[in-house]
Amino acid sequence: MIVNFHNIELESSEDAFRPTLISEECALKADFKEKKVLDMGCGIGPLAIYFAKNGAAEVDACDIYDKHLELTRLNARRNNVSINIIESDLFQNVTSKYDLICCDVSGVSKNIAEVTGWFPTEVPKADDTGSNLIVRVVEGSPGHLKKGGCLNICTTSFSNIQEIENTMQKSFPDKWEKILEKEVPFSKRLMANLDLLKDEMYLEKDGKYFWIFSMYKLSK
Repeated sequence: MIVNFHNIELESSEDAFRPTLISEECALKADFKEKKVLDMGCGIGPLAIYFAKNGAAEVDACDIYDKHLELTRLNARRNNVSINIIESDLFQNVTSKYDLICCDVSGVSKNIAEVTGWFPTEVPKADDTGSNLIVRVVEGSPGHLKKGGCLNICTTSFSNIQEIENTMQKSFPDKWEKILEKEVPFSKRLMANLDLLKDEMYLEKDGKYFWIFSMYKLSK
């Protein structure tokens, strides 16, 4: 199947994670032109390809899931861009340093991920806190950023935001900020599983329900 991402055509499949509203916002908020960039948790390659097509100096993309790596390679060829693709469990096999690391790994607690259907079965998911993958990226990023480099990372209200922000403060003391916050309406599947959600995971306004997507910028 073909999906469109900021006017870029990408091959996808039922067993791969497809680009979302969060992915689109990541692309628009990233300061990547003429910079060396890492797309952490690249999925089928939308961010890496967007960066490569629109002025990044050099782009690496990593993921742990074979299907994502296969589709990123295919989509890079399809869009005639050069991307260095790395099979890696987050920073495990990453050796370079970057001007920008852009990360959209799962910030959704495991039980919510399972009932929403957002993640195909084989796609790696966060734990019950929804925070563990994001925390690992925040902790690992200082060693992979150049002086003055930045990490852009996404969260949702389906994860432990306090734990994530505490980790940001520890790893990037007073050098992090929230650069975007959006309210996203509940899907039908979320509404059907409202009893699984803690009160802090959503907002209710006039009988309508919303979850919160946030993006942070952390600077070295």
